[in-house]
Amino acid sequence: MTTLASSRPAAPAGSPMGIVLIVALVGLVASAAYVIGQLMAHGHTAYNGDSRGIFWGLPIVTYDFFLLSSTGLAMLASVWTVFRVEAYRPIARRALWLAVAALVGGVAALFLELGYPLRAMFMIPFSGATSAPLFWKVWGVIVYSLALLWLIVGWLLPGRDEPPRAAAVLALVAAVYITFVAGGVYGWMSMRPFWYGGEMSLAFLVESLLGAVTFVIIFTHLAHGFNADRLDEPTRTLFAGRLGGLFAILMIAHAFFVVSRLIAGLYANADGMQVWHHLWSRPMFQVELWVGLGLPIVLTAVPSLRRNLQLQLLAAVVAVVALFVARYDFVIGGQLVPLFKGSWVHGLLEYHPSAAEWAVLALSIFLSNTINALGEKRLALDERA
Repeated sequence: MTTLASSRPAAPAGSPMGIVLIVALVGLVASAAYVIGQLMAHGHTAYNGDSRGIFWGLPIVTYDFFLLSSTGLAMLASVWTVFRVEAYRPIARRALWLAVAALVGGVAALFLELGYPLRAMFMIPFSGATSAPLFWKVWGVIVYSLALLWLIVGWLLPGRDEPPRAAAVLALVAAVYITFVAGGVYGWMSMRPFWYGGEMSLAFLVESLLGAVTFVIIFTHLAHGFNADRLDEPTRTLFAGRLGGLFAILMIAHAFFVVSRLIAGLYANADGMQVWHHLWSRPMFQVELWVGLGLPIVLTAVPSLRRNLQLQLLAAVVAVVALFVARYDFVIGGQLVPLFKGSWVHGLLEYHPSAAEWAVLALSIFLSNTINALGEKRLALDERA
């Protein structure tokens, strides 16, 4: 039996969220000032896009990563809010609030990438471009945002204890829908062989859930000062048991998608697939494979190591960084072969994020952490028996 949210402590004992909030706010102001200043002075040329083919740079990578992490977190929260699996109850509130924080951080990156964000906000949903996957994705995000707002008001605010079932179901359906369409935005592009494939939506589903698990592990530990002894027993049991096992399964599935696409790309001779040879030749890609995938798999697949919560935290940190790098390789790699080649294009295009683009990534991270820290301090995200 649980008590009402208003009777729960607002933050765990020994929580460093006050310091996190201050650091995140300072970082948010600094990164926002730099990005806005660069955009006002240089416009969209502050970003290192390429009119010959690279239209989606690091801000879109950031948007995709945070949006998919958000939908994965909503799906993870739904294990209890919709399906009532009691073992997942200790993380449901925090997972839902992290979904909100990640969504805001991702949408902020998208708005800073768009030339006219306010115009786009009103025009895209009512453009009538029903043949475009992005049109349907935007409507999915709108419904998803409303469902999350409903859950915040009906569950996370003080005085509420049980989530509105209709809101939880709507959030789950919208999260799965967005993830499916997000994969289709890439996987349905037959003109881009590097992206093309019907398995993309399934791969995106695996990656969104993997991101969700890593976020829950990292931010639960952060809320408790990275001291595993401060975690309550149901949370420790979940991490060492079911959630840890899910982490291992998702890591292996993600590795399967990466390695299978790599082998197919190295074997194929279709124009556009030569990007895989380029990636394979890069030392950082090798680090991503052998460390970013290999180390978390070992730490999560071996039961004795998985039950060590400090090693599990290490695996989560390595995995979430590798997941972002993999998203970068995927989005940018699909654009390195220009669609219309002529004498003015030799080999692959080159892309290096500008300082402004890195600042957009920093802004999204700081903004998401600001929102999360506020929730940790005000919303009692720990579930108490």
